[in-house]
Amino acid sequence: MILVFATLRLLGFFKYKTEKIRNPNLLICLFIGASIGFISGLIGIGGGIILSPVILLFHWAHMKETAAISALFIFVNSLAGLLGQFKSEFALETNMLMMVLVAALGGWLGSYFGVYKLNSLALRRLLAVVLFIASIKLLVG
Repeated sequence: MILVFATLRLLGFFKYKTEKIRNPNLLICLFIGASIGFISGLIGIGGGIILSPVILLFHWAHMKETAAISALFIFVNSLAGLLGQFKSEFALETNMLMMVLVAALGGWLGSYFGVYKLNSLALRRLLAVVLFIASIKLLVG
């Protein structure tokens, strides 16, 4: 339901009172971060899909800054998970390496389009589509 609300808000169903960026309180950030981690662990999805809407809903950053923050967050979490897998004698198979390379290419292309080709409104709508798909997947599956 968090993702559904964020999707509706990003699509403009709930108007923003202000576009002014607010400085987040450290204690609130720590609480929200821990909550995102807990919820992500419970429902089995990455916290990055929840982090972006939270940053935008609380007006802690603009769309492009939020994308950069989320990308770094997801990268660090993925790297930590991968290192944890290697510690448990996990080995990458050949097809997994190809998936990593394709994901890196997709990330590079997404960054390029996000920085140079798409405006904040287009990015907001794209994020809303991704959140909607994630919401449906969680509700159905």
